[in-house]
Amino acid sequence: MCRYFLPLLLGLPLLAPAQTAPGRHATMLDLTGAAGPTLNYTSIAGWRLWGLDAAGRFQAGVGVRGSYYFADALALDPQGGATQQLFVPSPRTGAVNVAFHVRARVAGPLRLGFNLDVGGVSFGPTRAVTFERTNNIGAAQPTSGNLLLGGSKDRGSLNSELYASLALPADLSVRVGYSHIVTGYEEVGPDARYRRFRNLAALGLSYQLP
Repeated sequence: MCRYFLPLLLGLPLLAPAQTAPGRHATMLDLTGAAGPTLNYTSIAGWRLWGLDAAGRFQAGVGVRGSYYFADALALDPQGGATQQLFVPSPRTGAVNVAFHVRARVAGPLRLGFNLDVGGVSFGPTRAVTFERTNNIGAAQPTSGNLLLGGSKDRGSLNSELYASLALPADLSVRVGYSHIVTGYEEVGPDARYRRFRNLAALGLSYQLP
């Protein structure tokens, strides 16, 4: 996903006229939420961004994001060691991940940005689950380790977001984003993992520390 958006962001500062930045570097807190027909989530993140040019128009950095995913039910596709879909009732997954973040100021108060979870841990309650073909009942829990490996190889629960933000007074900004999410479960006992990708429209609020 990032291979499509990063070249776009790298080129955006070249299209806008030079501007005076209030600060080259930034420390930020984000609150984000999204609701969809098959998955919902809320997240809180802290970021440290460094300016890559003298005006701070283009910034890159790292952060930590905590996310909570929930739904009425999830149908998960087979991954490592699994051969059929898994149905999880009332899934509840918490995840804490290290993430990368880049953003570019396009014009005035408008910025475009992209962030991407890289790795961390997940946790949540064990659920009684059923399997697509056999209707057997088993038990599964959120995959404990999260790791960005690329596409269908991604392990655990990870989030990435492409967004546009508009600066507001009092060091606040509002964001409209597009989240690409993978949530993962693993069977209790057998070595079998499951995961499902979702795309959700997201809304967020950011605060830049003085």
